[in-house]
Amino acid sequence: MAGSQFYVIGKKGFGVLFLRTAPLRVASVAHDVIVAYEASHPGVDGYARIAAAAKAMMAGQDGQSDTALDQIQIQGIEALIAGGASVSEADFALVGEVVDTSWDFNRVIQMPIESPLHAVGPSGSVTGTLFEAILSDKPNSAP
Repeated sequence: MAGSQFYVIGKKGFGVLFLRTAPLRVASVAHDVIVAYEASHPGVDGYARIAAAAKAMMAGQDGQSDTALDQIQIQGIEALIAGGASVSEADFALVGEVVDTSWDFNRVIQMPIESPLHAVGPSGSVTGTLFEAILSDKPNSAP
C-alpha cells in the first residue's frame, strides 16, 4: 500500500510544482531558478532534467525494486520531455493562469468544486492552514 502520492507538475516558462499527499507538502521551483540552472549547464533543458530526476526518484521510492530506473532510462525521459513530449501518469492535468481581480464566486458558482476553489482563491485563508475541500452539487453548501 502506498503511503503517499507525489505529483510533479511543470509548465515551461512558469516553473515546477511538487506536491506530496499524506502529509500534505508543497514546494515549487520558479522559472528564474530553472533558467539559472540551464545557464550553468549549457545544453540542458532544466524542465526536462527536473522531470527525469523526479520520475527516477518516484520509481526508486515506490517500494518495488524492479521499477527503479537506470541512467539510460532517466536520460530517455529527459530527452522525451526536452523534445516537447508530455509524460504523465495522471488521469488529467489542467494548467492555466487566473487573474485574482476577476475571481468572483457570487456571479459564477462552479459546482461541484466551489469549496476547493474558494480555498485557493484570493479571498481564501492566508494563514497557511490546510483546508479540507468538499465536493457538492448544492449551491452555497461549501464553507
